[in-house]
Amino acid sequence: MRPIVACNVSEANHIAEEESGEATTRGSSTRLRSLLRCLLLMGVYLAVWTSLALCSERPDASPASISTAQNPAVAGLTKRPATVADSIQMTRLGDPSYTAGDPSNGLVARFSPDGKRFVVVLRNGNLEANTNEYSLVLFQTSEVSHSPRPQVLVSLASSSNRPAIQNAVWLDDNDTILFLGEHPGEQTALYSLKCSSKELKKLTNHATNLTSFVSAASGEKVVFSAVSPVSTFLTDSVARNGIAVTSQSLTDLIRGSVGGQESDYDALWIQQLGKGTETKLRISGTIGGGAPTMSFSPDGAYLLLQTPAPHIANTWRQYNDKFLQATIDSSTGTQGSGSYVAQYELVDMATGASQVLVDAPIGADYGSDMIWAADSKSVVVSNMHLPLNVEDASELSLRKAHTFLVEFKIPGRQFVKISAEDLKLVNWDPRTGYVACDIGQFDSGEGKPTPKAYFHKTGETWSRSAAPEQAAAPQPDIVLEEDMNTPPHMVAVDPATGRKSTLMDLNPQFQDIALARVEEITWKAGHGRELKGGLYWPADYVPGKKYPLILQTHAWLDNRFWMDGPWTTAFSAQALAGKGFFVLQIGELTKRELLDWHIVETFNEATLAMAAYESAIDDLDRKGLIDRNRIGIIGFSRTLWYVTYTLAHSKHPFAAAAIADGVDLGYFQYMLSSVNPATAAEFERVHGGPPFGKKQSQWLRQSPEFLMDRIETPLRIQTLNPSSLLSDWLWYTGLSRLGKPVEMIYIPEGTHILEKPWERMTSQQGDVDWFCFWLKGEEDPDAAKAEQYKRWRELRKLQ
Repeated sequence: MRPIVACNVSEANHIAEEESGEATTRGSSTRLRSLLRCLLLMGVYLAVWTSLALCSERPDASPASISTAQNPAVAGLTKRPATVADSIQMTRLGDPSYTAGDPSNGLVARFSPDGKRFVVVLRNGNLEANTNEYSLVLFQTSEVSHSPRPQVLVSLASSSNRPAIQNAVWLDDNDTILFLGEHPGEQTALYSLKCSSKELKKLTNHATNLTSFVSAASGEKVVFSAVSPVSTFLTDSVARNGIAVTSQSLTDLIRGSVGGQESDYDALWIQQLGKGTETKLRISGTIGGGAPTMSFSPDGAYLLLQTPAPHIANTWRQYNDKFLQATIDSSTGTQGSGSYVAQYELVDMATGASQVLVDAPIGADYGSDMIWAADSKSVVVSNMHLPLNVEDASELSLRKAHTFLVEFKIPGRQFVKISAEDLKLVNWDPRTGYVACDIGQFDSGEGKPTPKAYFHKTGETWSRSAAPEQAAAPQPDIVLEEDMNTPPHMVAVDPATGRKSTLMDLNPQFQDIALARVEEITWKAGHGRELKGGLYWPADYVPGKKYPLILQTHAWLDNRFWMDGPWTTAFSAQALAGKGFFVLQIGELTKRELLDWHIVETFNEATLAMAAYESAIDDLDRKGLIDRNRIGIIGFSRTLWYVTYTLAHSKHPFAAAAIADGVDLGYFQYMLSSVNPATAAEFERVHGGPPFGKKQSQWLRQSPEFLMDRIETPLRIQTLNPSSLLSDWLWYTGLSRLGKPVEMIYIPEGTHILEKPWERMTSQQGDVDWFCFWLKGEEDPDAAKAEQYKRWRELRKLQ
């Protein structure tokens, strides 16, 4: 399964550009905060041991046996419903990839080079301080099967949208850890931490926030990327002559400057630690629209990094990879600024010279991993296309059809194929010489031993082999075991036997909360199309009673525990269920449909989405569960388009709706973003052409913004930064002009996926209040919300 993402390939670029201005379109503390303060700030473990007591007595207990819903020890206690605050203060894995939907396998633990210890990054929100608190927790590998004793090494808090601790990397002394970190109000910098003494040092003083780094094994040399500095447009020349507008974004022009935004990445910098000087590193390619993926050779002599291909060869059109072809299509018109197709670039750190590793692209579906040999003389990369300049017909056919696990010799760049299987690179063991991979990029279930493939080299030939015999036991898999009804527990899985040992219950306070029961349901939506989603049952459910329903759009996974839904922006599944709603988290297109380019980036996307929503309502109505006159719906990111289209076209009544920071594929956003040819091309693919001439009537029939007069549903709009405000402004002004009940909430410093606790409360709790008001006639008695309800009562008069 692919990782869930809040947007497709083109929209990812769209949103990244939005946040940099390059297109239109990202109370009191509870027992949990007290627990984490003991754990994180004081280094006292009593609170942790309370959470571990049940697990240490039964180290192989499954999460189901200790979850809130099934635990008989707490079944008789009075529990309260879940709230948005519970979600914000929940302890979560700190890795952003996990948040984006990647399985926890390989993301939870960072092992020391000798394998004897590992660290885990955890986070939770502090509503009182409006910060996110991060901790770096140390475990001894030898203790994972019997009452492990975690040790808090350091805790930091972030008042920005950035993690306070990220990218933890061990050095070869098995004692020092490097990571990117920050304190409230400060820039992100590189820090070192000594496990033995807990000595924390700030190693860099760059003028802007660091976004990524790699280090030589010794830690003497690092390369890092950083946000570009702000550069003003308002020069003397501009004062005299104005600005000749070419490819500048509208928001940058309005702001009068460029750079300084979180997605405005600058150059790469190299620093010799301890000497305090940094030097810009010259590379052939560009860093692109995000922090670069890169790796140092262990000896620090070479840097391998992924960069946007500055030129897309005509032969690349011959690969069968449909995701690659879609990415090439999205790169149309980006000449001069790179492309969205990635390739590898090799940099000689002694000379500064760089060159393309191989004249072929990286697979566009799952990305690529890289691991160096211990002697730095070769590197293995996964999911790599190979050049098509071969005469052998069978070899050519193989290269067109597959990506490969490949070894590249350094510095000569000759390559040796290892495998054409679907593999995720995990390790290249210097003791045995074996390369280990997970079978399947993202198909493994959470908390289960991942099937492994091993490869061994004889001479210059790699071959598949059995697991190597090792003197030392292999490292355990450290994963989060969870499902839709079981909050995450950190467990260690013995790769040989599959036996599990629970290391930590991340949220023991959930035993006092009446979490909604979640059930995966399926239903049919026209032409026999089967859909899946997660149904959250009302906490106060009584058989025979019909309840209001909220549809949350944009992804579903049955092996994840979601308090909110897949994202922290707009969604509040458990809190809504706690208020007496059914909540249906609706899945997206299947993998087969994602490969069907008659659906993706065509008008069929919106029509299929509407059919999914309508058929779900009909199915739940037939089961006698819902009141079909009290239906709400939430759209976010890509599904803002789906929801606004549905509100304008569906015959099903919706009593209230909310949308947040997304694209509507309409005329206004087209004109805002068409300075970017790739984004404009996506809009034109959806509507069959530009909104002029022969295709104009098609835009008028299809685009929901031209059908606002049909929308009678009260609509709450969330915009999360200046570009988002501009992009979705038409929905507020248009509906207001038509006398429709509409509210817009502007969060000036919000990111697409909201991070700050107060911003999340505004977004998520605001939606809970909105649906309670319109679907149940309920108002929160909190005096601080009096103005909110005064506005909404005026909107109700418009109906």
